[in-house]
Amino acid sequence: MALLETEAVILRTYNFAEADKIVVCLTRQAGLIRGVAKGCRKLKSRFGAALEPFTLAKITYYYKENQELVSLGQVDILESYFKMSSDPDTLAGLAYMGDLVIEFSPPFEANEKLYRMVKACLAAVSESRPDLQVILRYFEIWLLKLEGYLPDIRRCGECHQEFTETELAYLGIDSVFRCRKCSRGVGKSLSGRLQTQLRATQKLGPYPFAQASHEVPPGIHREMAELTHQLIGRVLEKQPRLRSTFQ
Repeated sequence: MALLETEAVILRTYNFAEADKIVVCLTRQAGLIRGVAKGCRKLKSRFGAALEPFTLAKITYYYKENQELVSLGQVDILESYFKMSSDPDTLAGLAYMGDLVIEFSPPFEANEKLYRMVKACLAAVSESRPDLQVILRYFEIWLLKLEGYLPDIRRCGECHQEFTETELAYLGIDSVFRCRKCSRGVGKSLSGRLQTQLRATQKLGPYPFAQASHEVPPGIHREMAELTHQLIGRVLEKQPRLRSTFQ
């Protein structure tokens, strides 16, 4: 049995046995893990508030090969976002983010880029809660990209011609973007303005992206939400348990 230490984002907890909890977290060095926090529901638990969802923490845990559950030893808070959960809309948005990470991430597969992206999105929501929905769109795009499910948003998947702001792109049933000529106008159309937004996600961090999106018309935000939810639904072959749509 190995004793390991890593940075982690707590995504979800649920009760287990009489006084324990199962803690689901995304770690920097081991990817998604599920661990037992023994005795954490007791009044004088050593874990305290460290297991609240969306807490950034340093954790130590005991890992045994071929076991699904690890055993949590120590959890030290690095950054707490607990105050954000007092707002129902923010809480729902963060829970949605956590659910998607759990759906997309195989256990014990390190993905540091995903970890850093989730961490940056949490910080961005903390900085600017009114931009929650825009940050969630950024998160969805990058989750799809990092897990290998985002089609090329810069050029046609057949003729490889770069898209411009003045022409429509079309998303086929095979989740490939094509120009009007190659798609023959069949598929979900993407406006030039939406394509600009999509490309901006690749150039900016979540907080700068949210700030730069303040002048973007609401219709473009809705169009982006429809696109990301459609892509996610195709990957999962179902809609997420929680959904988050720009209103």
